[in-house]
Amino acid sequence: MNVESIFNELKFADKNAQMICSVSNVALKSRIYVVGQVQENIPGVVLGDREPYLREQTLGTFIDELRTFGPEFLENDFLIESTHELSEEAYEVRYYKLTHIKIEAREIVLHSEDGELHELREIHQEPECE
Repeated sequence: MNVESIFNELKFADKNAQMICSVSNVALKSRIYVVGQVQENIPGVVLGDREPYLREQTLGTFIDELRTFGPEFLENDFLIESTHELSEEAYEVRYYKLTHIKIEAREIVLHSEDGELHELREIHQEPECE
């Protein structure tokens, strides 16, 4: 699903609804930490809990953040980024393509059902503690 499709899908939804992401293949359900470029020229969301002083993300905030992408991003696929710890020393960053959106009573759920985009997976070492 691309950014333009997301705008069209959500134009009549409640702007106060909470945003959730779901990746069914790995039984992952999470709130959005941030909206931005998750890869070069690829828009998406990073999953995780937001800082305590930030409220849970609402659709209104999500739409405002999507509008910061220029017109060149409208046709690009939208990805969901998730971090998975491998050990105390290493972690993986995995990416999933947004496949559809469910609008429920009090929340908007961004779904991915296609599985991980393995070609984008990144493995990182934790920085050494000083």
